Amino acid sequence: MQITGIAINADATRLDGSLDLLRSELDYFGEAGFDHVEIAPHGVGALLNGELCRKQMELLLQVLGTYPFSYLVHGPNPMNLMDREAPQLELRMFRASLEFAEAIGAPVLVYHAGRFLPEERFQLPAQDSLTPAYTQQLWDLERGLLQELGEVAAQHGVVIAIENARPYLDASPYCYGEFLASLAAMARQVAHPRVRVALDLGHAYLAACHHGYDLLEGVAAVAPYVGHVHLHDNFGRCCASYEKKQGELLATGRGDLHLPVGWGEVPAREVFDRLQDYRGAVTLEIRPRYRPYCHEALINARALLGI
Repeated sequence: MQITGIAINADATRLDGSLDLLRSELDYFGEAGFDHVEIAPHGVGALLNGELCRKQMELLLQVLGTYPFSYLVHGPNPMNLMDREAPQLELRMFRASLEFAEAIGAPVLVYHAGRFLPEERFQLPAQDSLTPAYTQQLWDLERGLLQELGEVAAQHGVVIAIENARPYLDASPYCYGEFLASLAAMARQVAHPRVRVALDLGHAYLAACHHGYDLLEGVAAVAPYVGHVHLHDNFGRCCASYEKKQGELLATGRGDLHLPVGWGEVPAREVFDRLQDYRGAVTLEIRPRYRPYCHEALINARALLGI
């Protein structure tokens, strides 16, 4: 492996569009020792109805320009190329996210793998039946759009990294990205040098435990396509999509906790042993409630990665 830096996520929900809070976070991240920061365009208020807010972008670039960080970009969580209700909005938002990444000098845009059933529809009645024919139609749609967007990404000097999905008790499998072998198949079929995989270790461990597949075999399948890595911890027990109280989930060791590395049971060392050809940054995606432990997480990550 050649790790080019360790990033920390500037949490989109915590920022809620505030550039003053972003300054405070960047100050803290610098003091903690990070050299990369993951920024989300929706977190800094830079997207409106799928398009960039030019005035907000000007203000954002003024802020970011005063810091020495390198940046990575995480696209809006709901962005879904399989969405059939507002497909043009999804494409606008994706293109705007690529433009955002280029504007802040980020080489990677992370995109959550397309969802056959989007999270916002989990609890609604009259759901589409996820038949093999229907999911194949959506698979083909996403594959074709990623091929097209790979060309757009190349124009912006950005790599699209498709992130594997966490499972839920009430809806899985809602996304092909719950299965690393399926994610590898998508990257292989897209076959574009600007479309890679963002391997999220926490999500992968939850999905392997929930669906009963071998995590390390899945990592080996996806390894040739990995273009970015997310690192955080949990205990391998998923929760329902409507369970949002992190204190309760932490107490029971359930859900996508996004703990500092070393707090849970994700076999990170064994995973990285299967990523010997990986070159790039590693992002510590940690929930804001663990913000006081960012420096500890950085120390643990450096020890784990031997850097």
